[in-house]
Amino acid sequence: MHSWEGGQRDARGRVLTTRRCGVGFYHQIDGPESTSVSVTDGENTCQPCPSGISLNMWNKFLELQKKKCEMKAQANERKKGKKRKRSRKEKLKKNDKEVTDSQKLTNEDQWKELTQYFGNNDRFEPLVSKKAPQKSGLEVSVDKSVAEGDIEKAEELSDRLAVRELGVKIAKAVACRNFVKAKQEAEASQEARKKKKLAWGFEAKKRWETKSNMGYM
Repeated sequence: MHSWEGGQRDARGRVLTTRRCGVGFYHQIDGPESTSVSVTDGENTCQPCPSGISLNMWNKFLELQKKKCEMKAQANERKKGKKRKRSRKEKLKKNDKEVTDSQKLTNEDQWKELTQYFGNNDRFEPLVSKKAPQKSGLEVSVDKSVAEGDIEKAEELSDRLAVRELGVKIAKAVACRNFVKAKQEAEASQEARKKKKLAWGFEAKKRWETKSNMGYM
C-alpha cells in the first residue's frame, strides 16, 4: 500500500497530519485533545473513523470495502461482456439463418426448374410390352419383407426404392434440361450469325450501288 504524509496546523494551532493510503486520504489531529480521524475514499466522500477503532483496523475495513467495489465493477464488466458476446452470437445466428434461407430459395428454384422436365422423355421410352415388367432386386426384397411380416424392414427398403426412383427421374430431368439449354444457345448463336450476315450483305450492296452511281457520273 502506497502512503503519503504531510502536515499543517488548524485554526486552533493543532497539528493536522494528512496521510494518503491506497484507499484514499485520512486526516489525524495530533494531540491529547482529540483522536478523531476522517477518511476520504475514491469518490471524495468523507467517512469519519469511529471512536475506539484503531487506524490500522479502520484502514483494513476500507481496504475490504475497496476490494468489494472493485469486485462489483468487475462483475458489471463481465455482465456487459456477456451481453456483447450474446449480441454477437445473435447476429451470427441471424446471418446464418439468412444464408440458409437464401440457399433454401435457391434449391427451391432449382427444383422448380427441374420439375418442369419430369416425364418429358417418357414418350421416347419403348412401348411397354403386355408382359409384366421384371422386378428389381430391391422390389423383390420389399415383397419378401412384407410376406414375412417385417414391416419396419419393408418400409426401409421401400424408402430406398423411392429415393432410387427419384434419383433416376432427376437424372433424366437434368439431361433434358441441359439438352434444351444447349439447343436454345445453338439457335441463338445461329440467329446472331444470320443477322450479322444480312448486315454484311446490306453494306456490300450499298457500296456496290455507290460505285455504280459514281461510274455514271
